[in-house]
Amino acid sequence: MKRFKRMTDKKISVIVPCYNEERTVAELLERLQAAPLPGWEKEIIVVDDASRDGTRDILRRYENEIHVIYCEKNGGKGTALRRGIAQATGAYVLIQDADLEYDPADIRRLLTVVDSGAADVVYGSRNLSPTTQRGGLFARLGVWFITKLINTLYGLTLTDVWTCYKLFPYAAAGDFAAGRFESELLFTVALARHGYRFAEIPISYTPRVLEEGKKIRYRDGFYAIMVIMLDWLRHLGSGVRARASARPLPRGEA
Repeated sequence: MKRFKRMTDKKISVIVPCYNEERTVAELLERLQAAPLPGWEKEIIVVDDASRDGTRDILRRYENEIHVIYCEKNGGKGTALRRGIAQATGAYVLIQDADLEYDPADIRRLLTVVDSGAADVVYGSRNLSPTTQRGGLFARLGVWFITKLINTLYGLTLTDVWTCYKLFPYAAAGDFAAGRFESELLFTVALARHGYRFAEIPISYTPRVLEEGKKIRYRDGFYAIMVIMLDWLRHLGSGVRARASARPLPRGEA
């Protein structure tokens, strides 16, 4: 069922893509609901990407408190995010994974940057705090290389482009393409092409391993590098476009 409300400047839509997260999703939603966001209205939209474990049974308990979307076919993280974003009614959108790697208590600090006017887009970086756990060596090298690649191609100075925590204006959401893990990276470069101002803040991070349900694989990193380069070649010569040319995602369309 489509739900449309008047969009307000001080409302954040938190989109939670979810696939086979029965071990973590309940605690994540409790933390997310409890996270204080002073001065901001919050809505939570969970998109279940055709989970095959007990995730849906857990989500049904929250249907009176949050907006839950059930996909009949698994389409990948990017596709789930696009479906959730299409139902968002906030002026700003935040991505929140359904595991417990990222702490919702950090969200208020991302919003502080937006409140200050220092940036349009705020990423939570896992590489800015010396106390943050980093995860496996190969995973860190992959994120470092892809971050370096995007920085070089688009003149950015980011430290963590594949972070989950991305806070951005709904007005830019039309450039969020359906897909898998690469969708977030292509969205980052689209934001760069449109001239959005980026900022990063340090966040906490508790990495999990494959045995605990981590979904991303090394092949996703290689595929991401390929699509980033193909996208760059496709837009070669276009330069930075005005923010006014960014395409909003029509409400209710995915």
